[in-house]
Amino acid sequence: MKKSFGLALLPLLVLPVLAHASCEDTKAQIAKKIEANGVSHYSLDVVDADKADSASGKVVGNCENESKKIVYTRGGDGDSAPSDQTAPASASSSAG
Repeated sequence: MKKSFGLALLPLLVLPVLAHASCEDTKAQIAKKIEANGVSHYSLDVVDADKADSASGKVVGNCENESKKIVYTRGGDGDSAPSDQTAPASASSSAG
Protein backbone atom coordinates (compact mmCIF):
# COMPACT_ATOMS: atom_id res chain seq x y z
CA MET A 1 0.00 0.00 0.00
CA LYS A 2 2.76 2.45 0.92
CA LYS A 3 4.64 1.59 -2.26
CA SER A 4 1.65 2.37 -4.48
CA PHE A 5 1.06 5.63 -2.62
CA GLY A 6 4.70 6.58 -3.17
CA LEU A 7 4.44 5.82 -6.88
CA ALA A 8 1.29 7.92 -7.12
CA LEU A 9 3.02 10.81 -5.36
CA LEU A 10 6.15 10.73 -7.54
CA PRO A 11 4.65 12.55 -10.57
CA LEU A 12 3.47 15.36 -8.31
CA LEU A 13 7.01 15.87 -7.06
CA VAL A 14 8.51 15.84 -10.56
CA LEU A 15 5.85 18.08 -12.13
CA PRO A 16 7.41 21.43 -11.08
CA VAL A 17 10.72 20.43 -12.67
CA LEU A 18 8.99 19.40 -15.90
CA ALA A 19 6.95 22.60 -15.96
CA HIS A 20 10.12 24.72 -15.79
CA ALA A 21 11.75 22.70 -18.54
CA SER A 22 8.72 23.12 -20.76
CA CYS A 23 9.10 26.93 -20.71
CA GLU A 24 12.72 26.65 -21.72
CA ASP A 25 11.85 24.10 -24.42
CA THR A 26 9.08 26.31 -25.79
CA LYS A 27 11.36 29.34 -25.73
CA ALA A 28 14.07 27.39 -27.60
CA GLN A 29 11.59 26.27 -30.28
CA ILE A 30 10.41 29.86 -30.78
CA ALA A 31 14.01 31.10 -30.96
CA LYS A 32 14.79 28.53 -33.65
CA LYS A 33 11.84 29.76 -35.77
CA ILE A 34 12.82 33.42 -35.32
CA GLU A 35 16.42 32.74 -36.33
CA ALA A 36 15.24 30.69 -39.34
CA ASN A 37 13.51 33.88 -40.53
CA GLY A 38 16.85 35.73 -40.47
CA VAL A 39 16.29 37.78 -37.33
CA SER A 40 19.48 38.18 -35.32
CA HIS A 41 18.84 40.97 -32.81
CA TYR A 42 15.98 40.06 -30.49
CA SER A 43 15.11 38.88 -27.01
CA LEU A 44 12.65 36.36 -25.65
CA ASP A 45 11.52 36.81 -22.07
CA VAL A 46 9.34 34.56 -19.94
CA VAL A 47 6.99 36.67 -17.81
CA ASP A 48 3.99 36.01 -15.60
CA ALA A 49 0.81 35.94 -17.67
CA ASP A 50 -0.72 38.84 -15.76
CA LYS A 51 2.31 41.03 -16.56
CA ALA A 52 2.47 40.20 -20.28
CA ASP A 53 0.15 43.07 -21.24
CA SER A 54 2.49 45.61 -19.67
CA ALA A 55 5.62 44.07 -21.22
CA SER A 56 7.16 45.88 -24.15
CA GLY A 57 6.98 43.42 -26.99
CA LYS A 58 4.70 40.85 -28.54
CA VAL A 59 3.45 37.71 -26.83
CA VAL A 60 4.56 34.82 -29.05
CA GLY A 61 3.90 31.83 -26.79
CA ASN A 62 2.89 30.54 -23.40
CA CYS A 63 3.96 27.78 -21.01
CA GLU A 64 3.37 26.31 -17.55
CA ASN A 65 -0.35 25.83 -18.18
CA GLU A 66 -0.60 29.36 -19.59
CA SER A 67 0.55 30.90 -16.30
CA LYS A 68 3.59 32.33 -18.12
CA LYS A 69 3.90 34.10 -21.47
CA ILE A 70 6.88 34.36 -23.80
CA VAL A 71 7.42 37.94 -25.02
CA TYR A 72 9.39 38.74 -28.19
CA THR A 73 11.21 42.05 -28.57
CA ARG A 74 13.11 42.85 -31.75
CA GLY A 75 16.26 44.96 -31.74
CA GLY A 76 16.70 46.75 -28.46
CA ASP A 77 19.98 46.15 -26.67
CA GLY A 78 21.63 44.47 -29.66
CA ASP A 79 21.74 40.93 -28.31
CA SER A 80 22.16 38.45 -31.12
CA ALA A 81 20.73 35.60 -29.09
CA PRO A 82 17.58 35.14 -27.05
CA SER A 83 17.76 36.50 -23.57
CA ASP A 84 17.99 34.05 -20.68
CA GLN A 85 16.14 36.41 -18.38
CA THR A 86 13.19 34.76 -16.66
CA ALA A 87 10.78 36.68 -14.46
CA PRO A 88 10.38 35.03 -11.06
CA ALA A 89 6.94 33.69 -10.27
CA SER A 90 7.09 35.19 -6.80
CA ALA A 91 9.54 36.90 -4.50
CA SER A 92 10.76 33.51 -3.27
CA SER A 93 11.37 32.03 -6.73
CA SER A 94 14.68 32.31 -8.51
CA ALA A 95 15.28 32.98 -12.20
CA GLY A 96 16.33 30.05 -14.35
